[in-house]
Amino acid sequence: MIKHYLVAGSLALFSTLATAEQSMLTPWDMPQNAIHQMTNNITAYNKCMMESRLNANQTSKAATQNADDILHSCDPKLDELKELLTANDVNPGLVEGMARSLRSKAARKLMGQAMNNMAAQAAALENVEKSNQ
Repeated sequence: MIKHYLVAGSLALFSTLATAEQSMLTPWDMPQNAIHQMTNNITAYNKCMMESRLNANQTSKAATQNADDILHSCDPKLDELKELLTANDVNPGLVEGMARSLRSKAARKLMGQAMNNMAAQAAALENVEKSNQ
C-alpha cells in the first residue's frame, strides 16, 4: 500500500514538473504596460496592413501577388508582438496562436478584397465590350 502511494506521488510530482516547464500565463496576465505595448503592436500590424494595401493598389501586380507581398511586408510587426509576449513568459502556444490568428484574419480580408476587385474589373471589362458592340 505504501509503495502505491509512493509511486502515485512520484508520478504526480513528475507530471507537475513536466507541465511547469511550459508557462501557463496568458497575454492578460502580463503587467499593464506590457498589455498596452501588445495592443500598440496589434494596432501597428493592422496599420501596416492598411498602408500596404493602399500602396499595393497602385501597382500593376496580380491581386494574389499583392496580397502575398502585403502579408510578408507586415510580418516584422507580428515578430515584434511575438517577442513581447515571449519576453513576458506567455504560453508559447498562445503566442503562436495569436500571431497565426492575426495573420489569417488579415489574409482572409485581403483575399476577399482581391476577389471583389477582380470581379469589379471583369464586370467593367464586360460593360466596355457590350458598349462597343
